[in-house]
Parts: sequence; C-alpha cells; structure tokens
Amino acid sequence: MTTYLSKQKKGDLQDMAKQAGLSGYDDMLKDDLVTALDEKLRADSSKFAGNPIFAEFYKRGGSPTARRRKTIVAKVKDEAADAVNGAEDAAADTSTALATRTPRAVQRIAERVPLPPSPKVVSDYIARSQASFSTKLSDMYKKSGTTEAIEGVRDTASTVVAIEVLCNLIEAVGLQTETFPWRYAFDIPAIPAIKSHAYAVKLPDFFVLVTSFFWAPSTLWLTTSLFVPLLFAYFFNFSLSIRGQGARTRSSPHVYKFDPLTYNVSKALVTWLVYSQGFRFNGFWSDETVARVDGALFGGYQGVLIGTAIGALASLYEAILQKH
Repeated sequence: MTTYLSKQKKGDLQDMAKQAGLSGYDDMLKDDLVTALDEKLRADSSKFAGNPIFAEFYKRGGSPTARRRKTIVAKVKDEAADAVNGAEDAAADTSTALATRTPRAVQRIAERVPLPPSPKVVSDYIARSQASFSTKLSDMYKKSGTTEAIEGVRDTASTVVAIEVLCNLIEAVGLQTETFPWRYAFDIPAIPAIKSHAYAVKLPDFFVLVTSFFWAPSTLWLTTSLFVPLLFAYFFNFSLSIRGQGARTRSSPHVYKFDPLTYNVSKALVTWLVYSQGFRFNGFWSDETVARVDGALFGGYQGVLIGTAIGALASLYEAILQKH
C-alpha cells in the first residue's frame, strides 16, 4: 500500500490526508506524508474501508487480516521500493523547484542592477565626460599662466640682446672650466643593497678667487668680450640718429643705449688682435694668459668670431624689419 501512496502526487496525498483527518500535512515532505498516511489508513482501516477515495488503497493492499500475513521479505521489498520512488520524487520536486525559482532570482538580480536604456545614452555620457575633462584641463592650463610665460620667453629671446647674452654665456662657461677648477672633496661610499659604486665628489676650489690664476684670464676675457666692445658701442651708436627724425611710432627702429652692430664689430676686431696678432695691451697680460683663455673657449677665438658674426647679422636683420 505504501507503494501505491508513493506513486501518488503530493497534491493528491494532501487531499487524502485531509479526508483521513491527518493534521499538519501541509508542512510535511512527501515521504513523511506517505508514511503518516499509510499508518493512519492501516490503523483505521475499518473506518475508511468504505470511503471511495481510499478504495483503491485497500483494493491493492487487501484486507487488514491479509496484510498482517505478509512476510518480512515482502515488507522489506515494499519499503525498498518506497525508498527508491521517494528519492526519485524528491529529486524531481527539487529540480522543479530550482527550475521554477532560478529565473525569478535572476530577474531580481537584473532588477537591482541599473542598466542604461540604450547605447546612445552611454555614448552621450562618455562624450560629456570627455568634454568636461577637456574643459577643466584647459582652464587649469590657462590659470597656470604657462601661455603667458612662453610668450614672454619668446619675446625676450627674439631680440639681438638675447643673442649677445647667449653667446657671452657660452664663452663664460668654457672659461670657467679653466679658471675655476673643481677639486676632490670626499667619496660617497658604495651601497651594496642597491649595487652602487663609490662616487668621488668634487667641489669648486674657492681659494683660486684670491690668486692671479683666476683673475688674469677672467679680466682678459671681460676686457675683450665686454668692456672694450661696450665702450665702442656706447660712443659709436648709430641708432641715436633716429631721435632727430620726429616722434617714434610702432614701426620706428628701437633705440639701444649700446649699438649692437658696433658691439659685434668691435668685439670681433679686439678678439682678432689679441688672440691672433699678439696684441697684449702694452704687456698687461702675458702670452700664457692669452693661451689659457684661447684654449678654454669653445672653438678657441674662432668660436668668438663666429658668435660676433651671428650677432651682427641679427642686428642687421632686426634693423631691416623695423625699417619696413
């Protein structure tokens, strides 16, 4: 009889349990419900034998007297079959429940995730983000004053004075290597952890500032590259002649206190006389000092002549541009 009950659906079993007056059947699993219902119908067979709902149950199982005569082997077989069928039904119920609940769970998760309504919304959002980032970056660049600084540097460098300063700075750097030597001071020890080697640190020898070793070549270079050329450029200043031609306009040439063309011509002439023709300012500087300066300058005195040629061409070009 248990086999008969185990083959029934759970809904039918619940109806039978209701008719049999079995309590708590709603919360029972199918196997528990089959066992409880079987025991109930066996115990009250005289009461439910005439009920048409249980007629099939008693028809397959026979009378209560016949049921008692069943052997132990038959009971074991019946219970084994019940266990197998119950496991199959439980697996089927579990699979059905999972198949029923899984889509609903997925649907709930999908409802929680905010998805864009269309790809166009995503592309518009990306475009707005890029535009906002570009605007902020442009504002930061403007507030930093980088553009004004670059324009200022360009305006300053686009003059003859900037070219002259650059040429003299290159000469001074070359002279420094000869007149201001660097002496060994100490070692930075090696660090095995980073596999570094010992490094010798050198510092400027400031004691040469009180010796002729520094001042003899320095004063010679200052005289030939600055003092004498500036003296000629101040007195032979051709740009001063434009002052008597009326008020200046935006197109009028710029008036320099030191004429740049005269400066470059006089510097080239003095350099050629001192370093090439042996002019020593009446013996004020020795041949050794002149040789030291000539050897320290980049390209020798010929490098100085090239710098003066560049400065002269720049001054002529500037004068032509201002005239037109």
